Amino acid sequence: MNEKQLKEKAIELRRAYQREWRTKNKDKVKANNLRYWERKAQKEAQAERSM
Repeated sequence: MNEKQLKEKAIELRRAYQREWRTKNKDKVKANNLRYWERKAQKEAQAERSM
């Protein structure tokens, strides 16, 4: 395997692992997404108040 093929294989394996992890941990993914959007909404509200 040359270097390019090796990097592509590593990316493919990482994606497969992450996909599998997300499938097994749906509750953690959902909680993380909720926290993300709550922070995003809080920053948006803060920006509106500072105007």
